[in-house]
Amino acid sequence: MGLARVKYRWLIALLIILVIVFGWPRKLLRPPTNGDSQPAKEEIQPSAEEASSAASTEEASTEPTDTVPVAPVALLPPPEPLMRFQLPTANDALFKNSPADFFMFVDRYTPQGPVQVWEGGGYGFVRNPRDTPQGTVFTKFHEGVDIAPVQRDAKGEPQDSVHAIADGMVAYATTSPRTSNYGHYVVLRHTIGKAGDFYSLYAHLSGIDVVPGTPIQRGGLIGRMGHTGDGIDRRRSHVHLELGLILSERFEEYYGKNYKLANGHGLFHGTNLAGLDVVSFLTANHQDPMLMPDAFLQREEVYYKITVPNRGREIEIAASHPWMRQGGAADVAWEISFTRSGVPVAVVPSAQAAAFPVVSWVKPFAGYHSWNTRSMLGGSGSTATLTTAGSHFVQLVAGDF
Repeated sequence: MGLARVKYRWLIALLIILVIVFGWPRKLLRPPTNGDSQPAKEEIQPSAEEASSAASTEEASTEPTDTVPVAPVALLPPPEPLMRFQLPTANDALFKNSPADFFMFVDRYTPQGPVQVWEGGGYGFVRNPRDTPQGTVFTKFHEGVDIAPVQRDAKGEPQDSVHAIADGMVAYATTSPRTSNYGHYVVLRHTIGKAGDFYSLYAHLSGIDVVPGTPIQRGGLIGRMGHTGDGIDRRRSHVHLELGLILSERFEEYYGKNYKLANGHGLFHGTNLAGLDVVSFLTANHQDPMLMPDAFLQREEVYYKITVPNRGREIEIAASHPWMRQGGAADVAWEISFTRSGVPVAVVPSAQAAAFPVVSWVKPFAGYHSWNTRSMLGGSGSTATLTTAGSHFVQLVAGDF
């Protein structure tokens, strides 16, 4: 036992000498800091240059360690069109690039004999071709589209039903085919938000299944295709479709001052309906259902402008269709812009005084403007004047009668 104690004393003394000479290891002096039984690693202080480099690297690459919860984003439903449109019959060849199957032909008489031309069933200046130095000009205007039947019975009578192209109200229906070239026809009113009222017309029906004053949904049954009205036989049975504007709510007053014949159709006389290019509109709307008639008209080409005196009131059609009223405060006159077919598309104040309606601008054309304006304008080139028919028409639009 004595010898063992001596050995232990020498070992302790040797350990003390080593500690004095070499020092105690630092990692044994530093207590653990990581919460477990393992000792913390030795902390070596970097040089100033190393610290600067490390700091810049850390700024560039450091990402937050605490993630902030992100609230789920609610997906909004796609916007709905103000109104949806469709074709009035089962004939959808217009959307299948098959116009000859969609349009009802017209008989065109040529030196070589009569021919059937489907183009004559379209909208616009599509009839009565004339050879001119400017080329072939079609001088007769067709205000709607003639849609051919897809079903006939053994006798050749059309069996197609005719339906509303959009939601609306039955505004008018007549079963007196001899009082109009339209034969049996129906007019629907479509109120399209702030765009105002637009009207669709369905003519040459053999029967009518609606009553004025009742609502109707898109696709609702209106009647049956037929061949009522002047100049149409069973062979050319079709539905004539228009979409457009009522020019004046005072039409009956206007008609009484300008015509001697009785008006049996009230506001819904053909003279008071200005039809837009319904073929182009329905095609464009089929591709873009958000497109409405007012936006379609605003991108149509203007062919002429008429300045009319300001009688101390807004132009009626612009007051009921706010998109048409442009410019600032009223001035001494109004300038009304028209398409070739005579649809008003803009009304702006004008500082150019006018005692009566005058043409303030016309699109230059080498031929006669009467060919391009339904005989509303005379003249050629960049000069035009209102014809008698044109003056009456502008009076109706301006409400100056």
